[in-house]
This record gives sequence, C-alpha cells and structure tokens, in this order.
Amino acid sequence: MNIDVSAKPFFLEMEDIDWVQDTLASMPIEEKIGQLFFLMGMSGGPGELRSLIERIHPGGMMYRKTSASGLTKAYRALQDNAHIPLFLAANLEAGGNGLLDEGTFFGHPMLIAATDDPEHARRLGVVCAREAKSVGGNMAFAPVVDINFNFRNPVTNIRSYGDDPERVAKMSAAYVKGAMVEGLSVTIKHFPGDGADARDQHLLTTVNNLGYSDWMATYGRVYRDCIDGGANGLMAGHISLPGYFDATDCDQKLRDIPATLNSVLLNDLLRRELGYNGLIISDATLMAGFAQQGKRADLVPRSIAAGIDMFLFTRNPDEDYSFMLQGFRDGVISSERLNDAVTRILALKAQLGLHKKSKQDLVPNAFSKVNTTEHRQWANEVADAGVTLVSDDQCLLPIEPAKYRRIGIIYNGNESMEKTMFKNMRGLAGIMLKLIQLFSPKEQSATEKLVALLKEKGFQAFEYDFGNLLAVMRDMNNPIEQWVGQFDLVIYLTKKETMSNQTSLQLEYKAMGFDAPWFVHEVPTIHVSLGNPYQLYDLSMVGTVINGYSPTDEVLSQLVDKLMGASEFRGVSPVDLSCREFTGSLN
Repeated sequence: MNIDVSAKPFFLEMEDIDWVQDTLASMPIEEKIGQLFFLMGMSGGPGELRSLIERIHPGGMMYRKTSASGLTKAYRALQDNAHIPLFLAANLEAGGNGLLDEGTFFGHPMLIAATDDPEHARRLGVVCAREAKSVGGNMAFAPVVDINFNFRNPVTNIRSYGDDPERVAKMSAAYVKGAMVEGLSVTIKHFPGDGADARDQHLLTTVNNLGYSDWMATYGRVYRDCIDGGANGLMAGHISLPGYFDATDCDQKLRDIPATLNSVLLNDLLRRELGYNGLIISDATLMAGFAQQGKRADLVPRSIAAGIDMFLFTRNPDEDYSFMLQGFRDGVISSERLNDAVTRILALKAQLGLHKKSKQDLVPNAFSKVNTTEHRQWANEVADAGVTLVSDDQCLLPIEPAKYRRIGIIYNGNESMEKTMFKNMRGLAGIMLKLIQLFSPKEQSATEKLVALLKEKGFQAFEYDFGNLLAVMRDMNNPIEQWVGQFDLVIYLTKKETMSNQTSLQLEYKAMGFDAPWFVHEVPTIHVSLGNPYQLYDLSMVGTVINGYSPTDEVLSQLVDKLMGASEFRGVSPVDLSCREFTGSLN
C-alpha cells in the first residue's frame, strides 16, 4: 500500500489499517471501479436503489435538499444493500438546510465572514454535522474556500468567506474544525480556487489567473491552513491555473487544462507542495467545464489517471461505469493508481467509523437534532453580528413610524433554480407541474416576512409590485406627486443569490426599467440586499445601503431592529465594495 493512512488526515489505528488492506485485497476489479463513483442521489424505490448498488457498487451518493423522512428511507435502502458503506454527502455550505427541508438555514458564508469571528464559522460546521448525521449523512461538500477576488463571479459571491485571504483561511479552517469534531467529513473546494474569473465553470472551463507567487500567498495559504487543520476531503474544480506552469518547469501541454484532468496540479502542487494526503473528489462531471475537454469515454478514466480519487456524477451510470472499466483495461488507469484511489476512499470511510457501524447506526432517526433551539439561537447571533451598514449618506437611520409610517417595499431578485428549470416545460408534464406548484403550500417570501415584521413595529408596510406593462404605463401617466404620495419611505429589497448556470448577479428589471429606483430624489429610499453584496454597483444612486448576505428569518428580524435603532450594526464588509475590475493582479 503506497498511501500512509496512519498519517494526516486519516490517522488510522492498526485495526482500521488492517480493515482497509483486507478489504482492498478482497475486492474484484469491478468493485474497485465502482467505488470511484460518487453518484447523484435519486428518488427511486428500494428495489431501484438496490439494483443500482448491485450494478455499480458506488463509493458515495450526493443528495439535494429533501424531507428528513424521505431521505432516511433512501439512505437506509442504500446502506442496507451496500457491501461497503457509502459516503452520503450534501452541499452543507450554509446550514443543515443544504440537505434537509427541516434543516437550519444558518446563513451564507459571507454573512459569517461579516462577523469577523471564526467562532460563528465553527458553529456553522457543528450545525451542518449534527443535522446531517441525524439522518445518516457523513460528508459535507463544504466549506467553500474560494476567494471572491472578482466581484463579477456569478457562483462564489455569498458562498465564499469574502476576498481577504486571511479571513477566508481562518473561517474555512474553523468550519473544518467544527464539522470534523462532530464526526463529519469535509470537502474543501474548489481547487485550485474559484472567484478570480468572471465566468462559471458549470458552463466552460474557467481560469484562476493569479501568478504562482500570488496564488501561493492567497489560495495556497487558505488550502495549506485547511490541510494543516486536518481537512480530509477536497474537491477539484474545472478550473485551470496557468500561472503555475508559467513559473515552473512542468508539462506545458497541461497549462490550460482544468484541475480535474491535470496531473501536475493534483500531484505536484496539491500533493507534494501543499502536502495534501486526503481524498480528492472531482466537481460535477456533467458541467461543461469538464465536458468541453474531450469525448466522455476518454475523460472518465483520464480524470482518475490524473489523480482524482472519486468521480462526481454520471450522465448514465452504467455507461460511465463501462467507460471507467474500459479505461482500466486499456491501461489509462494503472493498477497502482486504482489501488491508491480506492485506498483513500476506504481510509476515509474507516476514519469515519462507517465500517464498524450497524445498519441501524449508519442511518439513525435522530430528527430531534435538527433545527434545535440552540441552532436557531446561534443563527440569530450570527445575524446580529453580521448585518452590515454600508452607507447612510442621507442620514435616514434610524427610522420610526412617526416619521416614516408608510413603507413600500419594492423587490428585485432571482427565482429559485427549480422554478427557473421547469417554468418553460410544455405539454402535459408542464401542466401537471404548474398544478402541483399551484396547490403546494407556499412559503412566505422574504418580502412578505419583512412586511409582517415592519407591521409588528407599527409601520404601514406593503409590497409595491410594478406588475404588468399596462400597470407600468398607467403609473407613468400619473403625476409624480400622486405616485410619491403612496410612500413615506421605500425599501428597495434585492435578493440575487448564487445559482448554477446563472451568468450574472447583476439586477434585471421586469418593467422596462421603471422598477429601478428612479425615485430616489422623490421619496427617501433604502437599499437592502439579502444576497449579492455588490448590488450597489447597480444601485449607486441609493445613499443608504445595508447588506444582509442571507434571507434567513433571523437576518430579517435583526434588520428591522437595526433599522429602528434598537441594536447597532456590527457587521464589517468581508469584500471590497469599490467593484474594481479584477485582472489577476493583487497590486
């Protein structure tokens, strides 16, 4: 065995080392190939899940947010039929809500960063671990350790801990500590680092354009701190790092190849220079940033040959499995490389103690640990410490009903990914989906919650919707005095959150631009962002700006208290809000 599993980050005792070695020795090639796959969670019945396990022998599955009861059934069907326990992962970036409908929405990482207190990041890791483990989850695809150097980046933004490498490092390391102490595996991502490019690796291979020395002082520092802190999992992105090749004597043919297919970045930089010995998982291989690099039949085994240990997601599990197996038979994946990858997979499972747990213990029903009073209190404390007053040039704050009784709230934000994906579905399926959405319970929107909170404080708050084009034209024909007369104050509420395949986080308007804040000199106006903190780039005409970073109930409650002066604004912006174009230079 070439991997020292007694060393960091596994620290296995001899009994567990024996299990890893004996299990590896007993596995046929077909089962080893299966362990390389980290599949997308599916909602099929027990029979379908059992068939998948028997055919593919996957090493792990990643589920999106769903109900605790439904997830437990799926997890149990998987673990009951698995010869080797599976990794069960989720995007636990902002709380237990990354896995469970009932989970705690603690707050996006940028909210935590705005507190400048790593204790809140440690608590986030604890919350994610406790709530995931309550139903059998054992791995977080988190923390996001990317540095948001480029304000235009559409996928890091509030998922990151900001643009200060020191703050990103201490927050990321604190999350790692909190989660791992509770027994959850972590996955620091997205190596070699997102946040420098203005584009989305879901849609094409993106570039980290820092020079080697600058990279080592920033991203390298963040990764080194997390590795030193014991991070046992890492996700490689479909991101290239040409600066490393420009500064070193290595294979120039790989200069523009993303980390998921780049043996130099994975072995020379990550393994040797940064000293990482843990598990490497690819980012989702359905992304165009991966697919554009060649034919899938070639890319599937090439990723493992390059140094990836686990291959995330498949187009078709049976087809991708056949591509991987054929790649081994053709010598693309050597026996040594296959055994090294499977050794790390087994070692991490042993570190988590999965091999020692009963089927019942692998998937407990500990729902009482989800969304607890303590977790909600912690979420309230991070909201209190993180909400940030960016500016109050107009001296509007604090507000009170005696002066600003009638508050109109104008909302501008993005729809959820689910609504965006399915809203144009046609035919019978589209009709059925619309009916399901129509009769499904409706969650209160952030606007509705803010209106209710303001009403509780004595304001006559209401949402002002510009509506359709006819309503806009009617508004245009009315005298300014009549329109302005509806309000004593306007809160322009934005909530542009990160979402896969969204190419920009700038505001979009639905009423020919008449829903932009043209009225700032007619009526007092406050801009509140519950998402993208750089929204003032689009709303530079508004003089009073507040960043909340996350649309949690606690942020909204703290926001109202701070608007009224009941508590002070304590947050410190974790990003530079000058919105300067990023070219790769840190000077």
